[in-house]
Amino acid sequence: VSIQVSRIIGRKIFHYVRVTSTQDKAKKLAENGFAEGAVIIAEIQTQGKGRLGRRWVSPRGGIWLSVLLRPEITPMEVPKITMIGSLAVAKAIAELTRLEVKLKWPNDVLIRTISGFEFKKVCGVLTEMVSGVSRVNYVITGLGINVNNRIPAPLRAKAISLKEVTGRNLPRQKLLRKVLEKFDKYYLNFGKQGMAPILKEYRGMSAVLRREVKIECPGRIIKGKALDIDEYGALIVKTQGGKERVIAGDVTIVKR
Repeated sequence: VSIQVSRIIGRKIFHYVRVTSTQDKAKKLAENGFAEGAVIIAEIQTQGKGRLGRRWVSPRGGIWLSVLLRPEITPMEVPKITMIGSLAVAKAIAELTRLEVKLKWPNDVLIRTISGFEFKKVCGVLTEMVSGVSRVNYVITGLGINVNNRIPAPLRAKAISLKEVTGRNLPRQKLLRKVLEKFDKYYLNFGKQGMAPILKEYRGMSAVLRREVKIECPGRIIKGKALDIDEYGALIVKTQGGKERVIAGDVTIVKR
């Protein structure tokens, strides 16, 4: 893949036909002291990774990639990188396809289905880190975008591909270029200006803010109204007991 579009992200691109997971390949580069901005992209992943140890189905036709980053942040700030990656994908898809795109906290990109009545997941973002007590050593952000690939039957209730909605094969290289350009822009801006401008854009595309939500967290379920996303990427939820700050969890939007 010959794409040089950015100042940091995509300076070096490793392209594979088949890997276990691009996250694994990126970790090896990181452990070998590779500079940030390296991108690992694969046509097929045999053991693609999703959040919470789930498997990410990654056949030919999608965009499966991982980015190696070395941001000067604390471990608590790592969710910011997930938000930057999600926003980059959402903006790239919206620009290329003119589809309505939303962000489902913490890490999903949704598009409106053909019926127009619902949104389904078109991309997931997985951020993994290795850190000391106070500083992050490196971060690997994985992006899995359903472009022209078929969605397996068990996943169709929640997931969708761009091809399914647009009715045509999309130019993957063009979309990949846009994603890397946007990711690079937001990552550079984050380094210079912090999270505020990015957060404003993210909130503007949020699928969960001002909605009633149910959040499955480790060991408990939180129900309430999603009020805001704070500068650290936590979701602020108004519950019966007051306000809760949720760092991670699986969100379901409660339909009234």
